[in-house]
Amino acid sequence: MSKTESYCLEDALNDLFIPETTIETILKRLTIKKNIILQGPPGVGKTFVARRLAYLLTGEKAPQRVNMVQFHQSYSYEDFIQGYRPNGVGFRRKDGIFYNFCQQAKEQPEKKYIFIIDEINRANLSKVFGEVMMLMEHDKRGENWSVPLTYSENDEERFYVPENVYIIGLMNTADRSLAVVDYAYADDFLS
Repeated sequence: MSKTESYCLEDALNDLFIPETTIETILKRLTIKKNIILQGPPGVGKTFVARRLAYLLTGEKAPQRVNMVQFHQSYSYEDFIQGYRPNGVGFRRKDGIFYNFCQQAKEQPEKKYIFIIDEINRANLSKVFGEVMMLMEHDKRGENWSVPLTYSENDEERFYVPENVYIIGLMNTADRSLAVVDYAYADDFLS
């Protein structure tokens, strides 16, 4: 196993042109709420900032515990959580990127895992998150909140978002064609 490089507030201050108090405020909110949305015009470095915040939260440059996806208008529940995909002779159930990320995080509950969603306002969030949206709330994490998924094959197959998963959403404020983020969903990330 390769050794990861540590990452601290001093490193973040050297990498980012953001005041220390702002970084601390964002980290505090992210630590408590487990979700946050960063917004701004294109090209200002939101993705770079999100990765550095992820490293700061984990305390190390651990790319294996930081994953990123970019939403688009066609992005779906089947891509993100779970769905059926053709396999040549029919269809088979395939787990999505967030489902797999959560399974990985469950294997190391003592470690923090950060999932970055770029262009979070490009997709229809109701369709992408489905029943999992409720599980993203900070007080609905863990096995006690597990639910059967849309494509679960039996009642015993349940899913939950582990308590060690943090989500950073990124919004482009300049694109007027983007879907408006539902206030109920935004509240899960911002309040």
